[in-house]
Amino acid sequence: MSHYGTVACVLAVYPPDSTDEELRLAEAHRWYTPLSLGGGVVAWVVLCAVGVSPLLAAALLLAALLPIGIALSRRSRDIRHRTVTVSACRAGLGEDTEAERAQQLRLDSLAAALGDAALACRQGVIDRDRFDRIWAAAYAQAAAIAATSAR
Repeated sequence: MSHYGTVACVLAVYPPDSTDEELRLAEAHRWYTPLSLGGGVVAWVVLCAVGVSPLLAAALLLAALLPIGIALSRRSRDIRHRTVTVSACRAGLGEDTEAERAQQLRLDSLAAALGDAALACRQGVIDRDRFDRIWAAAYAQAAAIAATSAR
């Protein structure tokens, strides 16, 4: 991601003991805000175009979308608090420092290992137990990176 001369890489690793339902909730929570905002703007425009007052349209959308967001946030709270998030940020216009390059390399390697393991599991190259071990190792490594970065 690049924005105003900065480059950021963010990697979130869900806990390996997560249930499928928890993972679905976490993904739904992650996508809810941008989709509800985009969809809300479109719905607001449509409502205004059919004659609903702008204030009433906004109130209706808020009344419909806010409770869903609150419920989703509450239901996904546990997994979101156990998820390890690590990031690497640097100036996009200047030279990277050695520490910035090293952090980016760690995140890229971790993301690639997880992605490769997921693909291999889907293709039947490795079994689910092997994938779970790789996931647990990646989670532990991400936690160690996050602990080191927090100091």
